[in-house]
Amino acid sequence: MKILYLGPRSKILNVLQNLYNVTQTEDIINDLSSYDWVVSYGYRHIFKKQHIKSAKNPIINLHISFLPYNKGADPNYWSWVEDTPKGVTIHEIDEGIDTGGIFIQKQVKFNNNETLLSSYNKLKAEIETLFINSFKDIFNGNLKSVKQKGKGTIHYKKDFPGVKSWDVSVNKLKQMTDLEIIDAVEEVRTKNNKNWMDVLRIAFKHAPEEARPVLAEINKSDGQISKLLDKLANNGISK
Repeated sequence: MKILYLGPRSKILNVLQNLYNVTQTEDIINDLSSYDWVVSYGYRHIFKKQHIKSAKNPIINLHISFLPYNKGADPNYWSWVEDTPKGVTIHEIDEGIDTGGIFIQKQVKFNNNETLLSSYNKLKAEIETLFINSFKDIFNGNLKSVKQKGKGTIHYKKDFPGVKSWDVSVNKLKQMTDLEIIDAVEEVRTKNNKNWMDVLRIAFKHAPEEARPVLAEINKSDGQISKLLDKLANNGISK
């Protein structure tokens, strides 16, 4: 059996190589017809319609979320921010973004001491174990895919605001309540009022060069307020 493994090296690749004729790559592949099965894990490229149609069997994708929640990019991050079910899913690829039928999935529980990095590593370990325990049933046809139920959530790369460190506690990522956002706006506005007074004092002293760095701080605070108000307006709304 010929297997095409798309993505970086992993424990899964080692297992498959011990059993089958496996080709591994992270590059774009245009024709999948010469392989019996295609396994995608951490693959960075989008499958086009003709790629999917050229495959002999459904393309298998490993996604570290409990589909249909957190389809798309950065699923671990968004599961904490939006407090949605966490887990791993092995599914087939269709023309949508992580919308294909599910072969098997597992919900994963975490403790209160997790970080983004520790939870990500646990999800990777879980999905690798799940695949190793189930891929033969998928290849043999004993495990069929089932259509996803519910709308769930989806996120794109552009949605990710970034984090200072992957070791950040997940408790700091949980979505702010409306009142918490309002309190944050009030705190920023209070600080900004002092900035305005400083600008007035400098302006009355006719020192425009000194006023510029203060104005820069004001613009910075106004930007923070704008982001917080936008967060308030969209709080709890799935994208």
